[in-house]
Amino acid sequence: MTASVSVVEPDITKLLDHLARQPALARRLGGARDQWSAREIGDGNVNLVFAVHGPAGAVCVKQAPPYVRAAGPSWPLTPQRVLFEHRALVEHRRHAGPYVPEPLHVDPKEHLLTVEYLEGHTVMRGGLTAGACYPHFAGQVARYLARTLFFTSDLALPAGRKRELVSRFEANTAMCQIMEDMVFTEVFLPHPRNRWTSPELDEDVERLQRDTELKLAVSRLKQRYLTSRDALLHGDLHTGSIMVSEDSLGVIDQEFACYGPMGFDLGTLLAHLLIAYFAAGARGPDRAGQQGWLLSTVEQVWDGFRTHFTELWRHHADGDGYPPALFTGAATAALEAERQRYLDELFTETLGFCGAEIIRRVVGFARPADFTTVTDPAHRAAAERRSLALARALTTAPTAYRSAADLTAAARNS
Repeated sequence: MTASVSVVEPDITKLLDHLARQPALARRLGGARDQWSAREIGDGNVNLVFAVHGPAGAVCVKQAPPYVRAAGPSWPLTPQRVLFEHRALVEHRRHAGPYVPEPLHVDPKEHLLTVEYLEGHTVMRGGLTAGACYPHFAGQVARYLARTLFFTSDLALPAGRKRELVSRFEANTAMCQIMEDMVFTEVFLPHPRNRWTSPELDEDVERLQRDTELKLAVSRLKQRYLTSRDALLHGDLHTGSIMVSEDSLGVIDQEFACYGPMGFDLGTLLAHLLIAYFAAGARGPDRAGQQGWLLSTVEQVWDGFRTHFTELWRHHADGDGYPPALFTGAATAALEAERQRYLDELFTETLGFCGAEIIRRVVGFARPADFTTVTDPAHRAAAERRSLALARALTTAPTAYRSAADLTAAARNS
């Protein structure tokens, strides 16, 4: 199944005029306006993204058209999404500054967001499809996840501050609706936006859409996404929204930011590392080394996150969740056991969301380049079928996996 793509023509002149009107941005670029150059660098489904260079420096500018970029005007979407992205950048940078680009300016009328240009970085998904490995990635992204999720939760925040933060993202309803529909509903129905490797996976998709056990499991996850306000999520954390270099990373594209279940961000990222693993296998035996690195990274991301999150909870428990005053003396051991129970449950939830994300990326509208750039449809379909088998198991029986090593073993055996 395929879908047409509408090309949005960028207005470079208007973009440069906007930057020239912002003194701080003009100083950052340096020189005169006619010395600046802009080129489109975005390859996402939702927005236009430009790199703008001047004699003194560079910035990255995102423009939000009033529709989904990949679909065109036939799919209207509020351009106010850049406001929520800006808010999420500010809040997440407060807690995980080394891993979040600096927000420089937001224009709510023109729907433009300007952020730090990450010199020397590339989109992680592109690197992975080319065969790259990033040895520092797991430790860095584990710290990013631990800090952004912990410090925006009730474990770290007084209830009043947490509720105020929640209220600042509650109106991002249009972006949340996309996730609610595309992750948890559309792929399980004969929906016109769905697409997959056809005809190779036609029977697989028919079985998936008849699978009541799977649909019940996904509906439970959707209910969690709809009702949970655990922490401030990135909302679409995958390898296409992470910029990497040899020794650093920057997390971008926070337009889906919302308060929700922590397992959603964790599961989404693990899903895309597993998608990269299966896609690498479809590219041939020369990718075996990269496949091993990807599975090792899956384990290191979860294990590192768990370690960092636990340490933050032990030393920065300033919120109204689990008040420290209740757990002094001999009760500290009970609280430590409760921390481990909490994280065990979070791992189970993470696996469920991981499975749901894999399914929607194989069958839904926003298929990842990991798979779509595998040119042989038979090899691509075989890799996608393996990923679907793992995804179903994760979604319907997440408690069968007690550790990240169990997850990677299941991926190898799928």
